[in-house]
Amino acid sequence: MEIVQSILQTLGYIVPALVVYYLMRQFLNGHMATEQMKIRMSQSGEDKALRIQAYERLTLLCERMNIMSLIMRLNTSEMDNNHLKNAMLISIQKEYEHNLTQQIYVSGQLWEMIGLLKDNAIAGVTQTYEEHGSSDKAAFENQLMQIGASINNSIAAKVKEAIRKEVELYFR
Repeated sequence: MEIVQSILQTLGYIVPALVVYYLMRQFLNGHMATEQMKIRMSQSGEDKALRIQAYERLTLLCERMNIMSLIMRLNTSEMDNNHLKNAMLISIQKEYEHNLTQQIYVSGQLWEMIGLLKDNAIAGVTQTYEEHGSSDKAAFENQLMQIGASINNSIAAKVKEAIRKEVELYFR
């Protein structure tokens, strides 16, 4: 009998302890979930602002990698074709690197399109220089503008449209 009484007395302590443990665990899990939701809610405003800023910066990046814009911004009368080409390539690469961190705020597909735009701008400048670098400066600039118009009308326009669509999807 003493053994049964001892077991019942032990169970009298263990069962309430288990109940208290279970209830505390449920309470703490619920409390942590609530706190995590509060943190996410408070960050959502900051997150939206950062995303909007990223989309704005990527739109500006498209314009700053535009070959016609580069010619207008970088070209001086003292530059020869080689110096203009080098200045354009450096500017394209620096603009891209300056905005590299924006990729964490946008979709992978959009970032791939940005990379494609950069690669095509670099290829367009390089190819134009290889084909027309020995021409006089006006002919070289004219050819660059034609390539730039082609790239801007195709790839850059698609990238800007993708930016607009992603903004619409995210902020609906």
